[in-house]
Amino acid sequence: MQFELCELEDSLCAQCLEIFNAIIADGVNYPHEVLMSREDFDAFYQPGEPVWCAVDAENKVLGFVHVHPNGFGRLAHIANCGYAVAEDARGKGVGKALVAKSIEVCREMGFKGIQFNAVVATNVYAIRLYTSFGFEIIGTIPGGFRFGSAEEPKYVDRYIMYLEL
Repeated sequence: MQFELCELEDSLCAQCLEIFNAIIADGVNYPHEVLMSREDFDAFYQPGEPVWCAVDAENKVLGFVHVHPNGFGRLAHIANCGYAVAEDARGKGVGKALVAKSIEVCREMGFKGIQFNAVVATNVYAIRLYTSFGFEIIGTIPGGFRFGSAEEPKYVDRYIMYLEL
């Protein structure tokens, strides 16, 4: 699959929102329970925080990554990244390219490490991808992610993963 990486432009936001809302609706990787509006999306992806998109030759967004500090003040030297890949683009190198780009961007921004706070233990493809770049599982939160509704929950572990830069 051929694609290039570019910084998020306003013209790509609707496609990114569609990808992210599909992931939210799937309910297996992100904690969000309610689909985002365009206003929610714009607020979530703060101006000044890099968002990189993988786009094909027809300018179709295949996925994106958001880079931001994992905390504020004395915690702001560690990055956090959020990845979203369209279902029909998975397994085709998009996630790998986005992880590589995010590591490059985090280094350029002077971050000392990247921490993922909530990698769902059943997301084996993401875990395999992250560990291929040197991320390590540094903690497990037993039952830390809820599948299903509050009325019919199923709890699975979530991992904290870290890469020193």
